[in-house]
This record gives sequence, C-alpha cells and structure tokens, in this order.
Amino acid sequence: MSESGYDGPGSRVSLRRASKLFRAVQGNTRFLAVLIGTPFLVILLYSFPLAQNYVVEARTLSARITVLDPDVFWKLPKAQFCEDLGEARDLSKAASYQGTGCNPGLFREVSLPSTEIRIPKGVQILIQYQPDGSILFQRLEDRFIEDKPTVRLTDSEVWTEGSVLKIKPVDWTTVTLLEFAGDVVVGEEAGSGANGYLIDGRYEVRELFLRQYRPWGNAKANATTVVSDNLYRGDRIAFTNTLEPEKKLLTGFFAPLFDANARGIGIVISNGFDPTRARLAVESFGAREIVVTPSWIDRALRDPLLLALTAILGFAVTTLTFAVEIRKFNGPK
Repeated sequence: MSESGYDGPGSRVSLRRASKLFRAVQGNTRFLAVLIGTPFLVILLYSFPLAQNYVVEARTLSARITVLDPDVFWKLPKAQFCEDLGEARDLSKAASYQGTGCNPGLFREVSLPSTEIRIPKGVQILIQYQPDGSILFQRLEDRFIEDKPTVRLTDSEVWTEGSVLKIKPVDWTTVTLLEFAGDVVVGEEAGSGANGYLIDGRYEVRELFLRQYRPWGNAKANATTVVSDNLYRGDRIAFTNTLEPEKKLLTGFFAPLFDANARGIGIVISNGFDPTRARLAVESFGAREIVVTPSWIDRALRDPLLLALTAILGFAVTTLTFAVEIRKFNGPK
C-alpha cells in the first residue's frame, strides 16, 4: 500500500488528464491566460466591494442609542416625566415605595402633553419595554462631547441625565416611528435576571461590486445581498468601528409592533453604505462575539453574473477536454 495519498489510480488518471489539457491549450495563449487568470481576478474583485450596507430588523426589550449628527426630532405622545432628584434623593423613602409610577424617593413626577422635542448630538438614551406594555426612555450619561446639551421637553421642563419618560401602552400605539441617527446597541448581555434582551430578528449585508458602479446619469445599481442570518433570543448586537468610534453613524427607527399583544419594541437599523465600513458585531449567550465580515467567497456565490461566467468557463473547459479525448481516440494507434 502506498504511503502517499497522491499515488492512487484515480489521482494518476486525473493528473494525466490535467497534463493533456494543459498541453492542448499551450497553443492558445488567450484561453490559457483566461483559465489561469480568472481565479485570481475573482479573488481580487470580490475582496474589495465598492460599498457595504448592513440592515438589521429586530424585536427587542431594550436598546441604547447615542445621537450623532444631525440632531434628532421626536414627536412624542403624552407621557409621564420622572425627573431625577439627584442629590435630593431620599433612599429610605425609595426603598419603601410599592407603586408603579415614578418613585417619589428618586423622582419628581410631571404629566406632559404630546410634544415634539429636539435631541442634540451626544445625548445617550436607553429605551426599555416594561411588563405592562409601557415604554421607558431614560437619558443616560452623554458621550463624545464635553458640554452637556439641553433637551427641553416643555417651556418649563428639561430632560436631565437620569430622568425618565414613561409612555403608556395606549399612547405608545399612537406613535408612527421615532427615527434616529447615531450609534446603536440592541439588547443586553443575556444572563439570569436579564430583562432587556433581544427577542428575535434578522440581518443582511448588501454590497456593490465593481460591475455595478454607475458613474454616469441617474442610473442606480441594485446592491447584492451577500450574507443574511437570523437573530435569536438573548443575542446582543452592536456596530464596531475601532478607527473612528465617534463616527458610527447609523440610521433607523423605533416603532410599535403591529401585533398589539406581542412583547417588545420594533427596531430597524441601517448604516446606509457608510464609507467608514462599520462592522456588525453579534454576541450570543455562551459564545464569543462574532463580527460579521463577508468574505470574497460569500460575495462570489451570491453574484449571478459570476455564476453565469463560471458556468460558461466550465463548459469551455469541458468542451476542450472532450476535444482532447476525441483527438486521442482518432490519433495513431
């Protein structure tokens, strides 16, 4: 028995056929150049897409956004405003509170009418779905800026850090959508007692290839979906950009779910062919974080033009091989 895995009868036949095919095309330099150069050209073209777009649609119990340029305008329904008392908190009073509204030991409660507010750059907001179907919007510590921007809710009320807006279920259903532009984290790290996890969803990566480039007129190229997958309960998603973390400009919106009995908040996110190439990071329970980065193989397998060219090239190689076999059969005995 041979010690090498390349000395079997099948391997020797394949090598002889490859040798005959190579000798047959030696006289046709153009075909030989295409046969050898095509794989390298494919790898080169599909390793560097012209643009990349991530699209995420999910249902979650919480999400955190940081507003970046431009400012965000939200039209909110009537809400319950819980203003953080700060140093005036009464922790003993807060510990004994058994109600469901603003804890009087921690917050001052104010009822707000429906209004439109402007949220400037740097403001960070945590959105949470509550068991009773209400939605909480809590202003967190600002990011990427030094001066504290003012978020005015009414002429007399200002949304300060730590303060919360609570929208009741019946009022939340009147919201069409709340758009944003900035950085986003959806879901929280899964674990015992977690109540802000992602429920389900899906993501896609769409890219433009060199053949889809349109430098003329108003013609628009259709992007190709190169990677898609589902998101599962307990996943946590974020976008990474280690070179310029303050420029992870994503766009999207929050919206009520169509099914009034379904739990969670609907969210749609897109990086809009961001040239900074922000990457989608998915962290699943009990697993390492995965950064979704399509390879040239993913792109090549999803491009119908390449598949057609590959089929044509394969047919040409098969035809040439068949011609070599016929020549051998009709040649000198």
